[in-house]
This record gives sequence, C-alpha cells and structure tokens, in this order.
Amino acid sequence: MPEVTIVYWRDIPAQVIVGKGRRAAKVQLPERFEQAIDRCAMKVGAKDADAYLAEWSKAPPYEVEGEAEEVAKTEAARLDATYDTARLKALIESEGRAVS
Repeated sequence: MPEVTIVYWRDIPAQVIVGKGRRAAKVQLPERFEQAIDRCAMKVGAKDADAYLAEWSKAPPYEVEGEAEEVAKTEAARLDATYDTARLKALIESEGRAVS
C-alpha cells in the first residue's frame, strides 16, 4: 500500500505526496491554500526565505490502498472539502495554527 504524506505550512495543508522519491505522485492543493499560506506568512512577518521555509513540515505518513495517482487526487479532494473558506480564514486569523 502506498504511503500518503501531507505537506503543511504551519497547520495549513499545501500538497499531497503518495509514495517516495521521483516516482511519488504529487498533487498541489488549489490556489486558495497557497493564498492562505502567503497571507498568513505576511501576517506573522515571515518575510525572508529562512523564516518562511522554517514553517514547512510533513505530517507522519499513513497508508491507503489504491493506485498512487488516484490516492493522491482523492486525498487532495478530501482536504479541499475539509478546509472550506471559513476554516482557512480561521487559520489565517490564528497565524496558521489550528485552534482546538
């Protein structure tokens, strides 16, 4: 079974990676996620490359059955549905950190 890894800037998801290395299937989340990350980075003052890059992380991988490309698309669609506009705005307001 392929492993799914979600790439985050703080707690805002940005990309789904299924598999490892050059053969990994990668799906970038829609532009609204990139815009949320950029707005949040500016809000917290992460203006230079080091400050911006320091906030990127990968969640622990988990296994999902299926073809890597299909799994990547499905997981990206799930994240897109889970993180609606209101949730992304709340993340921006909380400086990119999920509030419990």
